[in-house]
Amino acid sequence: MHGDPGHRRSALAAVLLSCGALVAVAVMLSGDVEGPIRPEPVAEPPTALVEYGDAHFDEETGLLEVPFRNPGYHSRVPSGVAVHPTRESLAYAVVLLDRGEPGDVERAVGILRTVLPLQDDDPASPTFGVWPWLLEEPLAEMASPDLNWADFCAAHLLQILHDHDDALPDDLVSEVEAAVRRAAVAIRRRDVGPAYTNVAVLGGGVCAAAGERLRDASLLRYGRRRLQRVVEFTEDRGGFVEYNSPPYLQVVVAACERTLHLARDHGTRRAAEWLRRRAWQSIAGHFHPGTQQWAGPHARTSRDRLRISSTRFLSSRTGVDVATHPTMTDEPPRELEAARPLRCPPEFVDRFRRSTPGERTTRTTFVRARDARNTRIGTTWFSEDACLGSVNRSSFWTQRKPVIGSWRTERDPAVVLRVRCLADGRDFASAGLVTTQRGPRVLGLLQLRRGRGRWHPSQDRPPSGEFVLDDLRLRVELRGVGATAGRLGEDRLELRAGSRRVVVHALAGRFDGRPVRWELGQEGNHVFVDGVCIDERPRRLRFDGSTECSVGFALELLDRNRPAADRSPSPLVVEKGVVSTSWNTGRGGRTTLTTRMID
Repeated sequence: MHGDPGHRRSALAAVLLSCGALVAVAVMLSGDVEGPIRPEPVAEPPTALVEYGDAHFDEETGLLEVPFRNPGYHSRVPSGVAVHPTRESLAYAVVLLDRGEPGDVERAVGILRTVLPLQDDDPASPTFGVWPWLLEEPLAEMASPDLNWADFCAAHLLQILHDHDDALPDDLVSEVEAAVRRAAVAIRRRDVGPAYTNVAVLGGGVCAAAGERLRDASLLRYGRRRLQRVVEFTEDRGGFVEYNSPPYLQVVVAACERTLHLARDHGTRRAAEWLRRRAWQSIAGHFHPGTQQWAGPHARTSRDRLRISSTRFLSSRTGVDVATHPTMTDEPPRELEAARPLRCPPEFVDRFRRSTPGERTTRTTFVRARDARNTRIGTTWFSEDACLGSVNRSSFWTQRKPVIGSWRTERDPAVVLRVRCLADGRDFASAGLVTTQRGPRVLGLLQLRRGRGRWHPSQDRPPSGEFVLDDLRLRVELRGVGATAGRLGEDRLELRAGSRRVVVHALAGRFDGRPVRWELGQEGNHVFVDGVCIDERPRRLRFDGSTECSVGFALELLDRNRPAADRSPSPLVVEKGVVSTSWNTGRGGRTTLTTRMID
């Protein structure tokens, strides 16, 4: 063999460098296979999801068939219509393969072959790598495609590849891997920030696991770094931005469990375990054994009480039998139940078993911000039979619960107290609440928010910026068996259930040039105190500084025989668009609250 010796040496060096790079990638991909991160798995994972799937499988389409529950955005399909969901069907495929009974593999393969082609595979499309919610509603027909479906669906596909690729036909394995790669590209392109807690954690784990499966070192690095950014962001801010949110903290826990199951890379596992433990710390710190409820305040949840799937989630992982409230009817298991569950860290389990005697108040900085006005501070008061939580600043989007409490009675294991703002009977996303809390007492002021929608913070903003409202009211409500309401005086009203009562101090205020009227209402076991802002005729409102809003209240959660505070809050003071009040509840309990009418 002849040739330039220098050229041959250069070629040899290139080969050696290439080999070295491959070795480096292999080392990075293998990482520390187990290391010190070995959380305990749940011995018997829940079976509700596979049982539900068996009962709702549609042989004709090869997917689950379930009644649709429209949250009010993304989809145009009405609630109640029978539909075939993509994400939930993939979750069912996971648990079918886990069970492995005769016919399960064939059914799971059919689900995959039906769902995979629904993914957008056009690299130039803004929804590349994303699936629609439903077989009946392609991406192009949705009100707005949910880009999170790349994350959710790919998570199930990765679990199938990791645990059951040997059960699938070779061509299908290749198709699933291609779908995962497209989803990972979509996730990486979108690159949600760490403030979007549950999706940031879910997508980070998906990309890290996909990087290992596809032997893509760059994708693994991205997924690992994304999880690490959530860790750093959470440490810096003091907590999760989606603070104390029952459904979404469960997503975080399940996403971390899945990442720990799928990933070998030590940095990825370390970040996932840190986030899993931090989520459990928050859950345990707000669980109230006396009512078997997850105490507030909540950044995001659509329910007033724990749903059945949540009690099942907590029970399976803590080993404590968390009770279901009688009003919670049977409902579909959540797709996150397909994850391989891990035991709750043992140091938190006892908080689910028993209440601390007496009364205590916790104060938590959920989100620390440079501008103090944007810092979110939660306060939660606990007694053995009752709890009451509030956050210093929030909105009335339907998923927000800025003030929520519950207590146990002889007739109801958990009556629920809430503060809401209703526009034409629905939670109004363009209204907000500023509060301060001492023990079982909360002082609050209504605030209007610029640039928001009617029912959703961003999905339904009016193009003109103008709202037309027939009715608007600030509501303090109590739901539960035996709830009643009454007046104690002109500006004091009362909501009662069992041995406890809520005294509402109604402040004289004004809205859009008219006085606020305070009234009582009752609908069965639902009683409420309403500060009526609009009900005479439709009003056109622009939240641009021209709408007057001085609406305030105080409430006290008390034993039935315990007297209310001697003094009500001071009258509202309005100056240059700023509203303020103060409240002296006695024994050094004076507090002041100030807010802009419109923010």
